[in-house]
Amino acid sequence: MGDQTCIVCGGALEPAVERPRSSYAKLGTYRIDRCTGCGVGATMPRPSAEELTRCYEATYGYSTHDLIEVEKRRRAAAILDWSGVKAGRILDVGCMFGFLLDEARARGMVTYGIELSPGAAQVASDKGHDVFTGTIEAFAAKHPKLRFSAIFAQHVLEHIPDPRAFLATAKALLEPGGKVVICVPNFEARLRRLTPSSWGWYQVPVHLHHFSSRALQHLMHDAGLEIETERTRGGDTLFLALSALQTLGMSVGGAAGNGKAGLTKTALRMIGEVTRPYYALGDDELGIIARA
Repeated sequence: MGDQTCIVCGGALEPAVERPRSSYAKLGTYRIDRCTGCGVGATMPRPSAEELTRCYEATYGYSTHDLIEVEKRRRAAAILDWSGVKAGRILDVGCMFGFLLDEARARGMVTYGIELSPGAAQVASDKGHDVFTGTIEAFAAKHPKLRFSAIFAQHVLEHIPDPRAFLATAKALLEPGGKVVICVPNFEARLRRLTPSSWGWYQVPVHLHHFSSRALQHLMHDAGLEIETERTRGGDTLFLALSALQTLGMSVGGAAGNGKAGLTKTALRMIGEVTRPYYALGDDELGIIARA
């Protein structure tokens, strides 16, 4: 498909967000165009593999997520509850430090993870989880006979250059009737419309795609997955803090992305408790559960 064509439905793209703020790129370097058909957003100009590699190496880290560990664990438990998965073998793609895997194992499940960051993968592995460092395609090639009751991917699909290939591989790794649980930033969120340039989950260029419900459902159907349910939830404390700072015109660069922005763990935890009701009230995160 051409550079100005939607990767989901082949529709035409039109300008949507001219100067999205991001902690990974200088303001004005990228824009977001939107498909006139399915509503998915696309980061433009499309970054090259080399650009993304430089961006990840220079700025991308998980230390900020460690600052809200209690909240991350609470959200992981809520996702497991929502999934309805009670037992079996589960795979968490983009497992980071293994927060969801910890909760799943405590419930009696057999836990596997995939993580690109060697450091985070080692942390999860040291806790006894079976963690593979690499992509889902490489994992599937290494374990051609392994099948799962459920595969989770929280805030992963927006980073994947080819989401169709990702979902096809995920489906192939599921046992009959197994579930895939996908969570992504919601391009149709109310707060995004209220803060059209400073919403905290644009994060261009590492977020290549900005999914609408229609677009994500389209991809699921094309992958041969049967949608079971869909829901939205509010963003986490880091998202709310980033949205607020960017709305105030503050530039939050790579150092902030690596946990050096001056917001302490205690302060973030306090903010998280105050804003906890937003998890149920907001719609910044879009989640879909589908069956093989």
